[in-house]
Amino acid sequence: MTRLLFRYRRPLILSTALFLAFVLLTLQARSGSSPALFAKQILLTSISPFMRIATKSVDITATVWHEYIDLRRVRRDNQFLRDEVRQLRAELGDLRETALEHARLSRILQLDRRAGTQTVVARVIGKDTTNWFRSIVIDMGANRGIQRHMAVVTSEGLVGRVVDVTAATSRVQLITDPESGVGVLIQRSRIIGIAAGSQGGAIQIKYLPLMADVAVGDRIITSGMGGIFPKGIPVGTVARTSRPTNGTLFQSIEAEPHADFSRLEEVIVLKQPPSSGLSWSGGEPPLR
Repeated sequence: MTRLLFRYRRPLILSTALFLAFVLLTLQARSGSSPALFAKQILLTSISPFMRIATKSVDITATVWHEYIDLRRVRRDNQFLRDEVRQLRAELGDLRETALEHARLSRILQLDRRAGTQTVVARVIGKDTTNWFRSIVIDMGANRGIQRHMAVVTSEGLVGRVVDVTAATSRVQLITDPESGVGVLIQRSRIIGIAAGSQGGAIQIKYLPLMADVAVGDRIITSGMGGIFPKGIPVGTVARTSRPTNGTLFQSIEAEPHADFSRLEEVIVLKQPPSSGLSWSGGEPPLR
């Protein structure tokens, strides 16, 4: 069959062309239109599906392009908003830090006004990293009248004493240093002892008799003895008590310091001990 069609392909093509011409002439005669108009109609009819496809393609392309432009605009806006949020967060962090610093300094300055003696407000610029909160470095020294053995406090309570001084800085021995010693008393029972640091950062209260009235939760303040620390400065709170049975004459007392030495930022150096003790809350008389 294929060979037959190939053999007579020319007569078949000619016959098909004549048949189509006859059909076109017949349709033209029935429609009464001119050959040119009829040809246009045939052309439009034949290409209209392709035109619809092309139009849809153009519409789809335009839609995709507009969506791409919108997406880029959205991404740009999102980046702008992210930058703005980042900046606002930074500003909020600065405001919070300023508020916290203001609160700390406000407490420090209130204590400074109540101290009744010459004081110097100093910032903590260094901490002893080789020992457990045994010393700090402050940004005030001999050029501001700082001398060795001056007491150092914060709004929470006793910090320690100055042990080394340079022109612009000073090193403060903390009360958590095992080598330190502070005369203290139990505020409730008025029992006197010595507070010293321990390896774990707590405070040991030494030389309290076995029968001394001491209980967990008792407040410990400075006794004023020794001439360095004014009387009435909060030192800590009794955390544990025990009465050894090995013949020891004194109780074993452990206290938690009031000052948080891991968060110290500003302190007050007392250049001279107040003559009448140190009041630790506004309007109250010095603790005796």
